[in-house]
Order: sequence, then structure tokens, then C-alpha cells
Amino acid sequence: MDGMRCDWRGDFTNGELNALHAGAFEHQPFDDDWQQLVHKHSLGWVTARSGHDLVGFVNVIWDGLVHA
Repeated sequence: MDGMRCDWRGDFTNGELNALHAGAFEHQPFDDDWQQLVHKHSLGWVTARSGHDLVGFVNVIWDGLVHA
């Protein structure tokens, strides 16, 4: 895909990720605070963008101890 880029711990807004999640799981957008959730509970994440649009997100969850 032309203009596609993936970034480890890439920037995103809550609005972008709520819209992406709603589209992927076919529901109305929620008002979840993804920023807080991933910064608290994730080892990391990958964002995928086409131009400026967020088109993908992979979350690598972590329990804060020894399990990833």
C-alpha cells in the first residue's frame, strides 16, 4: 500500500482508535481512553497509517510482571 507506515509505540488519539475499533467490530464508537489503557497495561503497540489515517493497531498486552 502506497504511503503505508508502521510504527512501534506510534502516536494515536483516542478518537482515532475508538473509530478504528468500532469499524473493525461493527459497533458505534465508544469513548474509551485508549491512551491510559495502553500506557498502563501494554508492553507496546504498533500503529499502521496510510498517509495520516490510522488503519491498523496491534496491542502487545502485559500484566506488569513476567507475562507478556
